[in-house]
Amino acid sequence: MSSLLEQVGGASVVNRTVSEFYQAIGRHLTQFESCDHRKQQIRQSQFLNHAFSSQPEPVRSSRASFLARGLNPALFEALLEYVEARLIELGFSIQLSSCLVETAGDLYDNCEQDLFIAC
Repeated sequence: MSSLLEQVGGASVVNRTVSEFYQAIGRHLTQFESCDHRKQQIRQSQFLNHAFSSQPEPVRSSRASFLARGLNPALFEALLEYVEARLIELGFSIQLSSCLVETAGDLYDNCEQDLFIAC
C-alpha cells in the first residue's frame, strides 16, 4: 500500500499547498509579522511531508518531535484547515483529505513542543 504522501501526489503537492497558504495569509500581515514566516513555511512543509511518509516508528516519532519544535501551534492549526479544504478543491476525496489532516494533527499533538524556533 502506498503512503499518504504518495496518495496525495508527493512532496511537491504538499510544498505547493503550504506555499499557497503562506501567500494567502501574507497579504494580511505587515512586513514585521511576515519576516520569519519563511522559516515557518519550510518547517511546516517538512513536518507534513514527514507525517505523510511511511517511515517506521521510532524514527517517525523522533523526527516529528524535532520538526514540531519549530511550529507555531496557531499557524499549524490554520494550515491544516487550509490543507483539508485545498485538497478537496484539487479533486482529492474528502476521506483522503480528512485522513491526511487527522494523521498530521495526531502526530503533532503527540510531540513535545516546548521550544519555538520560528514564529
